[in-house]
Order: sequence, then C-alpha cells, then structure tokens
Amino acid sequence: MFEVHGHARRGKRAAVADGSVLQRSRIHQLLSQELRLDVVQTGAGMRHLLDWLRRADPSQWPHLMVLAVPSAGDVAAYSHTVGALRGAGVRVLAVTSSPARRISRRLLADGVEGFVSTADSEQEFLAAAGSVLAGRTLATARARADLQRQAQGPRLSIQEERVLALYASGFTIVEVADRIGVRHDTARKYLNRVRAKFTAAGWPARSKLQLARIAWAEGYADPEADGILTDTGPLLTADFG
Repeated sequence: MFEVHGHARRGKRAAVADGSVLQRSRIHQLLSQELRLDVVQTGAGMRHLLDWLRRADPSQWPHLMVLAVPSAGDVAAYSHTVGALRGAGVRVLAVTSSPARRISRRLLADGVEGFVSTADSEQEFLAAAGSVLAGRTLATARARADLQRQAQGPRLSIQEERVLALYASGFTIVEVADRIGVRHDTARKYLNRVRAKFTAAGWPARSKLQLARIAWAEGYADPEADGILTDTGPLLTADFG
C-alpha cells in the first residue's frame, strides 16, 4: 500500500483521461484507494473530459488530471487544451510512452507538471501523482527517456504536423484545410512543404500512402485510430480552494 502522509489530500479531486479501459480503471482505483482522492470523472480521452468540465459545477472540477498521452493526435490541440486546464488551476500528470513523444515533448514545453511512463511501476505512479498534487514537478527516469528519444525525421512546424496527421488519417486536403481553419491552397502549401522536407531527408513522400507510412512510423498518426482531436472549445477558468 502507498502511504498517505497526513491530511494533505483530504477533499482533493482527480480526473482521468485514458483511452484504455483497463488502464483507466486501474488508475481510478489507485487514486481513490491509495491516495484517497475523490475521482470525479473518468473518460476515454480529452474531448470527453472537456465536455464534462463544461457541464459540471466548477466547485467539482479536479485538482489533478491524469492524462494518458496517445501515440498520435493533433499536437497543437492537446497543447491548447492542457494549457486551458492548467490556467484553470488543474495540475496535470501525463502518462507517456516513446511512441507518444511528439505530443509529450510539446506538453513538456508547455510546462506540464509531471510525467510518468507506461513502463513505470504503480508505486512510481503513485509517488509522482502525490508529488504533482502537492505542487512539485517531476519526470520519472523512464519518462525522461521517452521524452528525450529523438525523432528520425525532419523538424516540422505545428501547422505542418497538423496537416500531416490529418492527411495521413484519411482526410482530403480540403477537409484538412477546413479542420485547421486555413484556405485550401494554404493547406496544400503546408503539405508540399512536408513532402519536400521528408524527400530532402531521403524519405520518399510523393504519394499519400508514402506520407501515411511516414506519419505512422514517426508517431504523427495511428493506422488504427478512427479520429483526431481537433476542437478543444473555449478556455476554462476556475478558482480552487
């Protein structure tokens, strides 16, 4: 059992966003049974959590959010969402892995308070959650290793990453433009820049299939994913006692 020191966590609330049902359930158990936190909401992902936050009384919002970082997704959208949550006073503990390094490294730059790895033990997770909730920042040794692994491909801008992720996930260039809020010819320019950068790095990128394979290999998109988070809605504000 993980020792709870004093009464520092009495009345504290947590939420969990994790696409894995089994992992989400276990995190819920650990937070409630070992850290004595009131887990007020669990969901499959960020969008589900944000929908609940917009409906819920701010007095019931979590003090700690545990976010399982997916291996693929819209980097800018996750960054925006986590920034909104942190601005509302929610401390964030990200559960990451090497394939999720692109989003995780952006969240690190955004100042997320804690990182643990999917390869860490439950005791390491609990220690990290307690530290983050207490106002400290940390990344476990395995999480640091995940964050520090360098991508093999060229550096892309945020808009180029978004275009590649969406295009590789099956959207047409017109649909991509609409989703990121730019003109169709602008989205095509971004895509052409992506092709040029990977071609210059020795990666064939002429066809959509070649781009998709690059996106899958580099963690921009998931071949088994059925959607990408692109709309995070209005910013959140709240005060916590």
